[in-house]
Amino acid sequence: MSTVRARSLAAVLPLLLLPLAACTDDPPPPYAGSGYDDVATLMQRTLDKRARGLRTHDIARFRRALDRSDAGLVEEQQVYFDNLAQLPVGELHYELATETITPVEGSEDYWVEVVLSLGLDGYDTAPSRTRDRFLFTPARDGRRLLITSTTDDTWEAAHPGNVQPWDVGPVRVERSVGVLGIFDDTTVRRAGTVLDAASSGRSDVRSTIGSTSGATPSGVVVYAVGDPAFLHGLTDQTVGDPDRADGLTIAVPVDRTDPRQGVASYRVFLNPRVLDQPSGVLGRLVRHELTHATLGSRGRGAPLWLSEGVAEYVSVQPMTPARRRLPARALDLAATVTDLPGSAEFGGPDAEGWYAVSWWVCEYVASVYGAPMLFVLLDRLADGADQAQVLPAVLGVGPAQLAQRGVGLMERTYSGQ
Repeated sequence: MSTVRARSLAAVLPLLLLPLAACTDDPPPPYAGSGYDDVATLMQRTLDKRARGLRTHDIARFRRALDRSDAGLVEEQQVYFDNLAQLPVGELHYELATETITPVEGSEDYWVEVVLSLGLDGYDTAPSRTRDRFLFTPARDGRRLLITSTTDDTWEAAHPGNVQPWDVGPVRVERSVGVLGIFDDTTVRRAGTVLDAASSGRSDVRSTIGSTSGATPSGVVVYAVGDPAFLHGLTDQTVGDPDRADGLTIAVPVDRTDPRQGVASYRVFLNPRVLDQPSGVLGRLVRHELTHATLGSRGRGAPLWLSEGVAEYVSVQPMTPARRRLPARALDLAATVTDLPGSAEFGGPDAEGWYAVSWWVCEYVASVYGAPMLFVLLDRLADGADQAQVLPAVLGVGPAQLAQRGVGLMERTYSGQ
């Protein structure tokens, strides 16, 4: 990451207003002559060069957009280029937010926000638009503006949630049927196990859930990287707590500044600490997260006991009943259950036990009313609908009665074990 370097380039500014030399890649831009129009034109030209270099894997073109006098910047950007070269990029382009052009006092440099549209072919339903802040500086010939930093720590702290693993450091990308795995040097040794679990898990989950409404990508992206920095600021985009979870489902919005545009994809994060778990344990966790990812926005706003209970229910379906482990704490909780758990229970020290209680409430619903009823409830309880009204109307029982019947089934199933 490079820092702002003040320059005394008073003689350079007039050159920025001249037509570009004929030896550059594209025709020279017209001079607009008012405000920052000329500067914006030169910035956009540089961004276009950068995008084309990334799309075509042309490292020479990509580097021509950089201030190559900064060895640290060049090294950092080489990592970014190598990371994106491994991805199935379907669309990639930059757009300048011209209203954010800000000159750096005492120099001829400019900060500006840029919008990157990046879509992964087969994994996103639409490109995701994310903002970043770049620093531009005049080239030595004074006829171009070059990128001299892609990092502004203060700005990024105020705009969290834009970072992906390939933005943070070197990644290793591996693939299997329908799965794009993002690893690093500390986790790639487990790539085969993760990809197998995710590939088979997709089929298992879909066989239980069936078709879902809305457009969904054909594949799923799974992150298993040692550096969790990219999770910072994703609290409102995850199913689960990034600081505590073994696994997370991450919503990647089309445009975070405009929720009406929806979600480009749902991706799965696996905490590196779970990668060495037995294959049955890892597979169950992967299926749980894939359930969230496959359901996507369906049931958004439904109570946690239902969304997490459904994910647990789906995750155990490929397992024989004897292998469906129940946390010991769940049986202790059973005697105290008087109602369905709320968000406080899921955020407390007994969260694992409440996941199990929710799972067995869903097991009860599936056994008495049929598994499709779980997804009827997801639809009916979406958007914060009142479960005290919906449950009696749909199931004929209220929340407290449903909770007690669920834990009763759980106790009868596990009491002899």
